[in-house]
Amino acid sequence: MPKIVDHDARRRELIEASWQVIATEGLEGVTMRKIASQAGCTTGRLTHYFADREALILASLRASYDVTGDRARSSIANDTDNKAKLMRFAEEMLPADEERLREWKVWIAFWSAATVDKTLAAENDTRHEAWADELADLIKDAAPSANASQEADLLIGLINGVGLHAAVHPTKENLDRARGLLRRHIEQVVD
Repeated sequence: MPKIVDHDARRRELIEASWQVIATEGLEGVTMRKIASQAGCTTGRLTHYFADREALILASLRASYDVTGDRARSSIANDTDNKAKLMRFAEEMLPADEERLREWKVWIAFWSAATVDKTLAAENDTRHEAWADELADLIKDAAPSANASQEADLLIGLINGVGLHAAVHPTKENLDRARGLLRRHIEQVVD
């Protein structure tokens, strides 16, 4: 009887291995060999799922945004208070634990690479716009009189700034400061 392989799970394992390599070595340190080693497989298995390094890197970027978005949406799924939903959704983006700190390290590497790589820049722009739209919808619900699009852009700028600082200097104090600034900003928008 042939072995049944869950190809989606296998792709996910390989992407997670790529995140680990990216988070510790940056994009410039990513090779198919290093990712295969991190995943405990051969480069042949890796190239079965991803044609080349660029395909794997692009899939890794997409998956990092998807995972974060899914987690943030899940965190507010049962909330009925619109202000609390906005607050929780925004706070989910901060590097508050090892998993999210790794996500930030991956994003930082991608943002840097996107300054010189048009494909990564385009993908990042697409994901940024989707995130802005999602935040704008949450802002509309919590503060109907606010300029939701503009407030979403401001909130993203704040999240990126405090998140970057908390990722580069991951201390409890920096994370608490980031949360406090987010809460203060959202309080001003919603009230």
